[in-house]
Amino acid sequence: MLFAPFAPDAHGSSVDALVRPARTDDLAACAALSQQRNGGDLDAWFGRLALDLEDPEAHLVIAEVDGAVAGHATARWLSFAAELACNVEDGWYLTGLLVDPGHRRGGLGRRLVQARLDWLASRAACVWYFAASTNPASIALHKPFGFAEVTRDFVVPGVSFRGGEGVLCRRAGSTSLAPTFALARHR
Repeated sequence: MLFAPFAPDAHGSSVDALVRPARTDDLAACAALSQQRNGGDLDAWFGRLALDLEDPEAHLVIAEVDGAVAGHATARWLSFAAELACNVEDGWYLTGLLVDPGHRRGGLGRRLVQARLDWLASRAACVWYFAASTNPASIALHKPFGFAEVTRDFVVPGVSFRGGEGVLCRRAGSTSLAPTFALARHR
């Protein structure tokens, strides 16, 4: 299943987990989780995650339960080619949160969001996040952290959304150095 079912009133028991920066020996398990959820080539997922691990403008974190990777997520700086992007700003983005289906509803997603925000605290006045509009569980997960919808009229080069529409959110209370979206780049 690509996205967690949206069940806002369903709560599981808190999972005892260690949330920490990823290490090289975590990449195979992270790639397997990514392939399980998204499909595609395992080696390609491994390569993408290895780039996140080595990039000084990215931060890959994992949730470890009983010594095994139960989830992972990345924060990264994204820059966009003006001729390809629409209504998005260069900046720090939360990307790629994934929790093993067997460990959902145990607070791991919240802890992965918090770990990335903690890492970004000294780096960013503004933090962005986007998701498919058909993923209300992810949108609801980020809302208590102060993320609010900015627009659904945007294009991130190379990204398509299940259902065709994305939701771009900015952490409320963060300020953007760029002008409002009325003056933002257009296709």
